[in-house]
Amino acid sequence: MRILVVGAGAVGGYFGARLVAGGADVTFSVRSGTEAVLRESGLRVLSPLGDLHLQEPRLLDSESDAPFDLVLICTKLRDLEAGIDIAEAHLADDGLAAALQNGVESEERLKSRLGAKRVLGAVAYIAAALERPGVVRHTGEMARLVIGLPGGGSHPVLDALVAACKRAGIDAEAAADIEAAIWRKFVFLAPFAGLTASWRRAIGPLRENPNAWAFYGNLVHEAVAVARACKVNLPEDAADQVLTFTRGLPEGMKASMLHDLEAGRPLELHWLTGAVARLGAELGVETPASSSVTAELQPYADGTA
Repeated sequence: MRILVVGAGAVGGYFGARLVAGGADVTFSVRSGTEAVLRESGLRVLSPLGDLHLQEPRLLDSESDAPFDLVLICTKLRDLEAGIDIAEAHLADDGLAAALQNGVESEERLKSRLGAKRVLGAVAYIAAALERPGVVRHTGEMARLVIGLPGGGSHPVLDALVAACKRAGIDAEAAADIEAAIWRKFVFLAPFAGLTASWRRAIGPLRENPNAWAFYGNLVHEAVAVARACKVNLPEDAADQVLTFTRGLPEGMKASMLHDLEAGRPLELHWLTGAVARLGAELGVETPASSSVTAELQPYADGTA
């Protein structure tokens, strides 16, 4: 199986490098600036699970590199359309493309561009950041992929990806209901990003602040209410599960949206906390906490650097 990873940031760099180390045939599609760094210094992953250094990662050179059996789009959400352009140009007719991104709307964009039969749903669970171009720092030991076909079922590419992950030591699971899996992450991440970014703090101090924790609870319940309005199959105690999970996180953990805010980079606000407010308005679900966070962070959405 030939794999094309679009983007070599925190997610694409980590999982792509692990797959290469496990023997998978992986090519990276990156921007010109990143390409220059990777050609000179390679791709490094610094991780409690073991460091990696790909001295000469294979980079996408031309149309002659097509086709690929699997395309993993690992860009930020604002670059989704550009990622789909690359997938459209390089994906085999019987291949699959997945977006390892945050949010709950990427799969529909993939379907509309590539066709439903060429789309793989995916969720990435990892705390990692791009320390600098070509260097990914993984914090903690969580690095997990949940993948599945929208609507369920099997596919040779799905099976091959699970097998490749196992060879690479990546915790990977094939989900029967990938839509529910995507939303389970979303109802945690959108509130977590909104809280840590709007309060400009890691989760540890916020858990100890009664006002912050109560506000987080409101964000979580709003996200779950929107999911239910979208007819997503979440457990009855979904909100309680998110709160329990968040209580167990390392005290220094921040959402990537806070990392981006601190660095002056564009935010994924529109697709995370902003999506809760936007979808809530469309579905008639009240989301006052999510709407207030969205309004507060909107001036920084396009970055300040």
